[in-house]
Amino acid sequence: MNTLIKLKHLSKRFGDLEVLKDINIDIKEGEVICVIGPSGSGKSTMLRCINQLETPSGGEIIYDNKNVTSGEIALRDMREEVGMVFQRFNLFPMKTVLENVMLAPVLTKKKDKQEAKKIGMELLDKVGLSSKANVYPKTLSGGQQQRVAIARALAMEPRALLFDEPTSALDPELVGDVLEVMRDLAKNGMTMVVVTHEMGFARDVCDRVIFMADGYIVEEGDPKDVFTNPKEERTKAFLSRVLKN
Repeated sequence: MNTLIKLKHLSKRFGDLEVLKDINIDIKEGEVICVIGPSGSGKSTMLRCINQLETPSGGEIIYDNKNVTSGEIALRDMREEVGMVFQRFNLFPMKTVLENVMLAPVLTKKKDKQEAKKIGMELLDKVGLSSKANVYPKTLSGGQQQRVAIARALAMEPRALLFDEPTSALDPELVGDVLEVMRDLAKNGMTMVVVTHEMGFARDVCDRVIFMADGYIVEEGDPKDVFTNPKEERTKAFLSRVLKN
């Protein structure tokens, strides 16, 4: 598999606070990586740096052999190919579900409305929401809104998707539907980096698990190895706590 995204010695500071410290990761095309760890460990900041929502303080981000940090690829071009799904759904409340999904293909990819509508309906069908195409986001549950947000990200035909705790704002009974959509994407070969607290998903779906704490990558490896036989004490302590709950 080709390396699609490479992080080299990535660091990020907010004033005196160093949130990311010497992060090195190769993300292969078609790979699903789950990033786990306690709150405040730098997981979401790392994703936001990849998509340049935060500017790294040091190191490099290479996307498709182009250096993002030195401007070898235009930010807009990269964001067209690397989508992001947030904790909060960020849907436009005054637009219907279908209009939310159509917006980026029309504005950014310059598709005509009929083509964008066809793509939008196909994607809503994929996430199980074609029947909700003409309603407004406020009429949907949180889980449904998150599935619309995933459809919207897919409408850009991305090569990779970054998920920043996509289920953490949802009621527990709504989590399963969103994870099911993500499982299907993984099965179909979408490159994904998922920051998550859903340990079952990380164990069952991911190709590789990365455990972060205090701004460092403490441990990474095959999910079965990391979950059943973690090498580092910090990983053991975290997993014993979260898997007990």
